[in-house]
Amino acid sequence: MWADRLVVLLSLLSLLPAGWTQRSCSDLEICTSKKLCLQTDDSGRGLLGTRILYRSCGRELVCCEKEQLENFYAEEAEVEYRSQRKGYPWVGTTAATSTKPETTTTELEDYKSCGEQRLCVPRHLCTTGSVNMDGRYVITARINEASNFGCRSVEICCPENEQIEEGQSRMQQNLKDFEYRGCGYSNSKGLYYQLDGYNDGESTFAEFPWMVALMDMEGNYICGGSLIHPQMVLTSAHNVANYSEDSLLARAGDWDLNSQREPHPYQMRRIRQLYRHEAFNKLTHSHDMALMVLERPFQLAPHIQPICLPPAETTQVQEDMRRAHCLATGWGQSNSSAKSMEHLLKRIELPVVEHENCQRLLRRTILGRRFRLHDSFLCAGGVEGKDTCKGDGGSPLFCSMPGQTDRYQLAGIVSWGIECAEKDIPAAYTNVAYLRDWINQMVVQAGFSLSDLV
Repeated sequence: MWADRLVVLLSLLSLLPAGWTQRSCSDLEICTSKKLCLQTDDSGRGLLGTRILYRSCGRELVCCEKEQLENFYAEEAEVEYRSQRKGYPWVGTTAATSTKPETTTTELEDYKSCGEQRLCVPRHLCTTGSVNMDGRYVITARINEASNFGCRSVEICCPENEQIEEGQSRMQQNLKDFEYRGCGYSNSKGLYYQLDGYNDGESTFAEFPWMVALMDMEGNYICGGSLIHPQMVLTSAHNVANYSEDSLLARAGDWDLNSQREPHPYQMRRIRQLYRHEAFNKLTHSHDMALMVLERPFQLAPHIQPICLPPAETTQVQEDMRRAHCLATGWGQSNSSAKSMEHLLKRIELPVVEHENCQRLLRRTILGRRFRLHDSFLCAGGVEGKDTCKGDGGSPLFCSMPGQTDRYQLAGIVSWGIECAEKDIPAAYTNVAYLRDWINQMVVQAGFSLSDLV
């Protein structure tokens, strides 16, 4: 019955004046009533972003995807058949929420007092403190100012007579001696710091040197990004949709957003060009990718290095991702109920979820039983208590490269999710392998060689 209705609908379409629908709708769309298009919607439109008007193709008519209508009538026919035998099986669950991430603040230029003849100084500029046998400073992962005499996580309350000048610490590596090995190498134990009370929630300093923070011109945090070349950053299109090149800054080498006292300073760069994927859909977030070309390259260092890109998607690439050790990083909230973002870069181990299985799980949420997960998305997570969340947009999901340890390739970009850290509800990431050809095109268009992307 439902299939017959689609045939009738398509037949009516053929009676319209020649060329009329083609002028308004693409080859993959048909011109139909807005009511029917809304009724058959399976994209999650409106739940993933702000609603906007549909493209009109006539009086009270809109362009609607043919596949959407076909899937709707096929599904209704199946539901009608099942309902006669077993009853209606679908039940809705959680609702989507979104808030603007809170901005971060920076500290004063001068060291502040933490006691009589004591100052809060970077740990590497004090001869005292808790130092591990491997030469790294031990700090509490969830440290706060009250438990550290008012000093930040990368600082220590140091007596004035035990302070040393910048560059004189035996702990610090000479950046001039740094030798770049290639893309994707992590500092598996971090540099200089060991976290006490580590719970798979925080990274260590410079553990993932490709992490980038995108800021506005006032220094407010906007979203995360990934360094894929000394002069190129990959992020999500939806996070930078309302920004232009001259309103953004890229910051690499940061770890504690509330401090400027890390052993090696972060670097800031202006944006020369901003490329958003031309097929990015603000309603469904499909093709959620943007490439930024910096005015000048970052100077590579132990804490600033690019991540590798995966090859264009194939069945083998998909299988490699599911078998790999994958992590996501970001400064976003740890869960939906958190009141603020994290100031230390967090890390989360997440499994990649097969596309059809992810679609099945998401259909159990507010997205509904007809939701279609676009091919430009890759899913990860669905593990209770572990997830990316608000404020993590644009940040990387990366997986170990086949046959290698501590070397990673960029698998996804944080895009959207339904709630955070809920069991059996994976989050959606922009599929980097699926859009690799677009990245290559933009790199060439920007005047770079593809051989620079290893």
